[in-house]
Amino acid sequence: MSIAAPNSTTGVRPGDRQRSLVDVSKDYIRAKITAGDFPPGLRLKERELSAELGISRIPIREAIRDLTTEGFVTLLPRRGAVVTELQPADLDDIFEVRMALEVTECSLAASRASDAEISRMRACVVAANEAMVVGDRDAVNAANAEFHDVLVEMGHNPVLAQVLEPLRNRLQWLLRQNEDVTAICREHDEIAQAIAGRDVERARALAQIHVETSRRVACDVLFGQSETP
Repeated sequence: MSIAAPNSTTGVRPGDRQRSLVDVSKDYIRAKITAGDFPPGLRLKERELSAELGISRIPIREAIRDLTTEGFVTLLPRRGAVVTELQPADLDDIFEVRMALEVTECSLAASRASDAEISRMRACVVAANEAMVVGDRDAVNAANAEFHDVLVEMGHNPVLAQVLEPLRNRLQWLLRQNEDVTAICREHDEIAQAIAGRDVERARALAQIHVETSRRVACDVLFGQSETP
């Protein structure tokens, strides 16, 4: 049997455009976790997920294994795969890493971002603020998530983007449950201004403040523990 050659123009084979069943399963489970539909401690049953997705259990099993490496899922003796339950010490470890990565991300954005990317970032800030005024929490969360997506692109460092992705996904659902998004939106606005002004040092400083704010929010949502800045 002959194998079709890649497209001579794009270098992409037809099959490359299709997402694997493992990726479909992984994205579905991760989305359910970040949205809070699959709460911490919930046992993930392959048979039930297979019925929900209309996919065989083999790709679901592989997806769960991948999500274990990302930190979303924990394998426990006699219980199998469960949604990870974070402890305060786990949160400290996560935010130590996020501090280093996000400060670097903002620094790179301030020095490398294009004018078009800065315009997109400003549009995200405006959209979040407008949604906040009318009380549309879903729209606020969507705009804030897009803000960070644009921020990753602005650094023009694919390795950094790859490292950041599972970390951001893992904390996304925590920040979505925060009742007061005012501080997050204000800090996004300040970061956008610093990046637009090409002020690398200010962008670094504001990124540190933003990570600390996110850490306090996550700590409060997870453990009911508010911390002093």
